[in-house]
Amino acid sequence: MKYFKKIFLITILLLISLQAFSSYIEKYKRYDEYNDILTDSLKKNNYEENKKEVEKKLEDFDNNLKIINNDDIIIDEILLNKLKNFEGFSSLEIRNMDNDIIFGYNNYKYFIPASLTKLFTSYVTLEKHSKDFCFKTFLYSDYNISSNFMGNLYIKGMGDPVLKLEDVENMIKSIKSAGIKKIYGDFIIDFSLFNDEGFGRGWMWDDPQPQIASFNIHLSSHEVFKYKTNMEIKDYILFVISNLFDKYDIKFYGEFKFENFDEKNLNVLYENNSDNLLNIIKEMLEKSDNQIAEMLFRYNGINNGVSNIESSIKNNSKILSKVIYDDFIIYDGCGLSMYNLVTPNMVNEINVLLHKNFKDDYLKILASPYENSTIENRFNYSIWAKTGTLYSDSGISGIIKTKKNNYFYFTMIENNYVFDKYEVKKFENDILNYIYNNY
Repeated sequence: MKYFKKIFLITILLLISLQAFSSYIEKYKRYDEYNDILTDSLKKNNYEENKKEVEKKLEDFDNNLKIINNDDIIIDEILLNKLKNFEGFSSLEIRNMDNDIIFGYNNYKYFIPASLTKLFTSYVTLEKHSKDFCFKTFLYSDYNISSNFMGNLYIKGMGDPVLKLEDVENMIKSIKSAGIKKIYGDFIIDFSLFNDEGFGRGWMWDDPQPQIASFNIHLSSHEVFKYKTNMEIKDYILFVISNLFDKYDIKFYGEFKFENFDEKNLNVLYENNSDNLLNIIKEMLEKSDNQIAEMLFRYNGINNGVSNIESSIKNNSKILSKVIYDDFIIYDGCGLSMYNLVTPNMVNEINVLLHKNFKDDYLKILASPYENSTIENRFNYSIWAKTGTLYSDSGISGIIKTKKNNYFYFTMIENNYVFDKYEVKKFENDILNYIYNNY
């Protein structure tokens, strides 16, 4: 009997030793990263100038070390093997509703996020503006209203990302309603809010491009503007306005002009208000609308009354750096840029923050399988998510409700695969179905 007790105790001690050794190996990996951080900082000419940057990285290192020591972390060999067997680069991070990371695979590695970038755009926009914010576009006049109008009419583009054809029609209709039958002055449109930079940094030249202008008509199929220059966008808008003048029998004898103007001394003839910001972001996320995303990105870049790509990148990074302490690259708002590099951990952090800040509203603006969205009919259980797809880049991030009625934050990103995009979506489905059934 004593012999069996000794065998039992030796077995228990061996198991404890193996667990400790495994923990040591994981810690060693993290200390190796710690060493890399210090080595990198010493290579720089002036340590003091980079002190804050190093301290942030070390703080993040310490947090990661705590995660490894977290008793809640799951070593799921089945899930791990599914991810490892992916023929490309794959990643996954799962967090519980207490924001503890319970599973991670390559979640601190850098990936091209594709349209998951729109989650960062959503966060920055909602940090800068309230969820009830709306875009206002004004039609102005500079002369007394009469049937034979002798003055000029003006529109200032204010970056409305969802300005529809019917909105522009309502502006022209208001001219008729005011009693104007003939216009002898000019029709002036101010596009100066956004610089003429239609193509984003890192966009592929042969990809459908969301065209950007401060006064722009949003179409259900924004590929109408594919390969169009800013001048061609302006020509299209003039074509629309000219046809509306004909429709409402308004005679126009002046010229269309593109000029900057100061509206302080002008009279408001018509005010167009967009939907509220939360609903605009809902449309962007559910349909993965690149034009809305890029217009918001450029709007967030306004400094001293004008926006360009550089100011948009800078303002975006400034806000994100308050909640993401590692380095990242985000050069656009829609995710078409091949320059973008983030980690699944960063995406999941934004996922958590948006849910924390907006609670059920966040679930409402994400795509779901039960509505017209990017994941319509893709799953037969409750999941709220944002998807991303580029050439060899795919991803999905959001919140899943499992069979056991547990809720989890998750982010998956895959890069560098050479098979059809539908195959990678099947891979993502397999992973999420596994989580649904087992967590």
